[in-house]
Amino acid sequence: MQQTYQARITRIGNSKGVRLPKELALSLGTSEVILEKTAEGILIKARPAIPPLKEWAAIFANADTSAEPELDDWDITLSDGLEDE
Repeated sequence: MQQTYQARITRIGNSKGVRLPKELALSLGTSEVILEKTAEGILIKARPAIPPLKEWAAIFANADTSAEPELDDWDITLSDGLEDE
């Protein structure tokens, strides 16, 4: 079940802000968020955590290292009439 909260927009310094209820803020699991403007309003999402440096080697080891596709479409730009004068 989705819980609904109500809050006021308040002045915080030269900006405007919304105070999140404690239980809602704690449920994010982080103090950093991403704000996304949508057609319905503003969506607040937890910012994804950056993995610790010691885990990067394993992440890169699993990365896709296959060759990039050929970019033959770039050859069309050679005859587009925009040569340097």
